[in-house]
Amino acid sequence: MASSDPALRWTELAGAALLPGITVSLAHGDRLTAALYSLEPGAVVPEHSHDNEEFGQVLAGSLELIAGGKAQTMAAGEGFLLPGGAPHSAVAGPAGCQLLECYAPPRDPVSSS
Repeated sequence: MASSDPALRWTELAGAALLPGITVSLAHGDRLTAALYSLEPGAVVPEHSHDNEEFGQVLAGSLELIAGGKAQTMAAGEGFLLPGGAPHSAVAGPAGCQLLECYAPPRDPVSSS
């Protein structure tokens, strides 16, 4: 799983289309998955849940996160931590969003959202 080179060069990782208006680049370790998401303005991540804990950090733009029945708009520099099993969804802001996320344990490489 983990490479012998610890550097992550996101520009060298293939960004895959995940949902309309959303691409993701993934790096998998033995106990963690790191993901860099690019969301176009207004892109929607439908409600879902997964067993993995999820940390997210907005790097650019903004994101409306809906979790626990509460919507919160997050700007660049703000982040969140969700427990495994928590239903959540999101909508990218008017300028889109670049979002770094980490999951533990690692996510299935095919279904990372």
